[in-house]
Amino acid sequence: MKKILALIAAGLLLTGGIADARNVTVTGNGVSQSEAEGDALRNAIEKAVGVLVDSQTLVSKNTVLQDEIYTQSKGFITNYNVVNQQQNGNGWEVTVNADVDDSPNSKLMSELTRLGIIDVKLRNPKIAVYIPEHHIQYRIPDPAGETAVIKSLVEAGFTNVIAASPKAVMINPNSYGWLWKPIVQINVEDMRSAARFFDADILIIGEAFSEGVGDVGQWIPGHHRTGMQSCRARVEAKMYVATTGQIIAADGKYGSGADISQSVASKKALATAGEQLGEYFLDKLMETGSGNRQGIEVVVLGASASKVSLVQSAMNRVSKIKNVQMSSYSQGKGVFSVQYSGAPQTLFKEIQAATDADLEMKAASYNTLTIVVH
Repeated sequence: MKKILALIAAGLLLTGGIADARNVTVTGNGVSQSEAEGDALRNAIEKAVGVLVDSQTLVSKNTVLQDEIYTQSKGFITNYNVVNQQQNGNGWEVTVNADVDDSPNSKLMSELTRLGIIDVKLRNPKIAVYIPEHHIQYRIPDPAGETAVIKSLVEAGFTNVIAASPKAVMINPNSYGWLWKPIVQINVEDMRSAARFFDADILIIGEAFSEGVGDVGQWIPGHHRTGMQSCRARVEAKMYVATTGQIIAADGKYGSGADISQSVASKKALATAGEQLGEYFLDKLMETGSGNRQGIEVVVLGASASKVSLVQSAMNRVSKIKNVQMSSYSQGKGVFSVQYSGAPQTLFKEIQAATDADLEMKAASYNTLTIVVH
């Protein structure tokens, strides 16, 4: 798939290692040595938050950050060393090297989420996909459309996607109205109930059907029988976000398939329609998340500055990547800060699609992406 989008996205690793903490070196000033050290630790947290949060939010939430985050700086730092200290006129200047824990489950991220400054679930939501399907003559036990939608999400970098059909078949349909309702009748209350049942942040729920349309030969000039069966299918669904209580997208897609077996042909048709629907939902997820872009640090490793610049140029060409800024460069290593609403894995695929350069994703965590340019 050349076009892979995501919000929200996805989350944590498909490959690569997870960074436990962000290492920063900062300087603080104060009347006393201890006051300067405390100022340096505060500056360490401010620097880390500056990578995670977009500039507009930093300005609008400045008072909250000052009162709730920066004053508690020491509680968000896992380790630090004083690397330099000196008296400067009537005060002190202290430089520290600090490890700031900004992993998804860290105290810092929990506080930023609680205060509404950042949304951890935006990057790695739990997505449940429930799309039961029928061939006109019989029910299909292993939904191909549902599988195709899930495949699109996983390939986009979402790592917490579940196939909901196996769980749904185990419950009493009389207990949950959304189990038997046609998709056009499913409302917000139904979606809320289903999201709670599957314990999902985002729910994609729908239905699918396929139908045999005869021998492929009837569509070929001469109308000779081929023995190949053709099928048409439609997969339709709605997407619900539990945190907002909104249905943010709804659509249906068609697909075709052919095989000597009608059941296999129906699977192919359903998979084609499901893949198209998965792409549609990825687009909508990205649109929904675009107003809540969060910081990602992109580390580019290349043999030369020209190779690093290839990645920088690619990032500038991707419309969903904002505020591309180089933080540092040394000996073929460029460090950039960008604003992006999806997962680092999805960001890598966006960059990869925007350049002909041979790129490798070396590592990815919640807010850090390391790329090697070969």
